[in-house]
Amino acid sequence: MERVLKDVEQDITLVGTVNIHSFFKRKNNITIPDYQRPYVWDKEKIDQLFSDLKSHFFTDNIFQDNTDSYYLGSVLFYKKDNEYQIIDGQQRITTLVLMLKAFGVPGYSEDMFNLNYKSNISHKNIKKNYDYLVSYNGFIKNFFEDILKKLVFTIIITPSEDEAFTFFDSQNNRGVPLSAIDFLKSYHLRELKYSEDLQAVFARKWDSNNKGKFLEYLFDNYLWRNRNWKGKWLEYESKTAILNTFQKNSKKSYVKEVKLYPNAFNTLASNLVFDELKGVNLQTNSLWLNTKEKDYPFTLRQPIQKGIGFFLYAEKYTALYNHLFVERADNEFIDFYETIYSSINNYLKGFFKLCSISFYDQFKGEKLYDFALYLDYFLGSIRLGQKAIVAQTIIKILRDQSQNLLDVIDMSYEPQEVFDFLISITDNNLYQNNANENFSGVRGNYYNSVKWYYKKETETMLNKKDWINDRLIRK
Repeated sequence: MERVLKDVEQDITLVGTVNIHSFFKRKNNITIPDYQRPYVWDKEKIDQLFSDLKSHFFTDNIFQDNTDSYYLGSVLFYKKDNEYQIIDGQQRITTLVLMLKAFGVPGYSEDMFNLNYKSNISHKNIKKNYDYLVSYNGFIKNFFEDILKKLVFTIIITPSEDEAFTFFDSQNNRGVPLSAIDFLKSYHLRELKYSEDLQAVFARKWDSNNKGKFLEYLFDNYLWRNRNWKGKWLEYESKTAILNTFQKNSKKSYVKEVKLYPNAFNTLASNLVFDELKGVNLQTNSLWLNTKEKDYPFTLRQPIQKGIGFFLYAEKYTALYNHLFVERADNEFIDFYETIYSSINNYLKGFFKLCSISFYDQFKGEKLYDFALYLDYFLGSIRLGQKAIVAQTIIKILRDQSQNLLDVIDMSYEPQEVFDFLISITDNNLYQNNANENFSGVRGNYYNSVKWYYKKETETMLNKKDWINDRLIRK
């Protein structure tokens, strides 16, 4: 290990196999960058490691001292000045450090390590795992000092941060599999290498927004689908597809500058007034100096700029989703959603959300409630006309109409254009044909919820379009 760390002074990437016992004995200035993902190992992951170690080192519950070394994969470092920043491997190193402390292995002290975790998620998981390890009394604990001497991993050290992240993107180790979200965070933070402060700011914000893996949910179900479900070309997302859209196809970045494109959120004027004497006068929009995240001047389908542009894009649509479905900003809209769609089939519910986010993005919330009613007029005919709604149903909804609904929303200048399209593609015969149907199960739940919402419990849905018009007139 000493030779490997010393030789890194040369402008090359070094690879070597290192005994973990000697690795921990040496006082290396090893740190975890602020932008790293949190420590996420749990009890199940630790138990799996224990099971693997027991199978390797024990026979009939007897420790085999002559067993070969056990390989724990590779650890990737970026050498910056006198620091060795962990780019890949912090999950395993952190867990091993916890074991050293919890098992009371002699000869190790906390000042050997300079591991600073700023994420609350990391703090929570570290405490939980440490408490578990303290209470653990299995074979691994009793022989851990001997096992430690036979644990090895490959050390990869590079003085080039770009090269470090190239390795990181291609590594396939035994740790927690990296999601597309992990790769995106790493890739776009690399674009901010000119400013550690910016890296730290966006990393903390990203981790805060990603509680409960929310960003994975957002990118998979809404951002990727809106950008890629165009025309008749429709398929579901994959890890590779998400990385292609938000990483490979992202645009060149500029230091602390993000290019803007025309959209409803950065329009100079909303109206033009013509005067016979003065000519044309633009009624300019208000200039907001402290723009809220949900009002950042981006659109769902615009080109995405690497680095700052990507992170601000993610922050906008996190805030927009929360604005619509968490903060209850539009009472009429959210009341309708919760009454009709919160407990409906997940595929239809997700599609309702996708379309609503798209509509808000195009029209800044103008007539959002009206849109919800007309969208339900269309989706309701499908819900009542089919006994089962599956993943492919959503593809067919977009593909088999004269135009793709998401494209119509994106290309419309006025909300009424979208409403007219929804009315035109709704087969009212499905309501008429099912007027006397005795619905049960999920269709029955939907049927009864809609009638209750419109206060038409004693009627059929034959006149649902009239119910919508009456409701909107009374607004």
